[in-house]
Amino acid sequence: MAKSNIIYRSYRLNLDNEQHRRVNKVLAELNTDIHKSVNQFITDAIDFYTNSFGDENLLKGTGEQKKKEEEYILKSDLDGIREELKNDVKTEIIMLLGAALGGGAARVAEGSMGRIVMETMTKETETHNTEEITDPTMMELVDNWG
Repeated sequence: MAKSNIIYRSYRLNLDNEQHRRVNKVLAELNTDIHKSVNQFITDAIDFYTNSFGDENLLKGTGEQKKKEEEYILKSDLDGIREELKNDVKTEIIMLLGAALGGGAARVAEGSMGRIVMETMTKETETHNTEEITDPTMMELVDNWG
């Protein structure tokens, strides 16, 4: 009498095929002290293999689902991306200009590309400028702030 919680699958190997011969040798000489059984070894091997792919194209429904997810990009999407890029670039330029006007002492926000540029600018200004240059406009702005 068959158990309802067990499924039987058949697996055949062609000994004319080199890969099949190697697999057969491993299965025939499997160390059962390390591996519980041949059945568990095959299950573990298939599970490891499928996990490394992340079920991308292994299952029937994933290909159809992927096609549904791959839609055309709309003009409104491009406009949104363009606007985000424009704002990011504008913010970056304002930070760089503000730091440059402040003598390179200001640091740009963590994680942005301008930070690297500003650190090199700060190092260059520290090595090249030993005298402090007083800008009347900057001094007037500092007096107005505090």
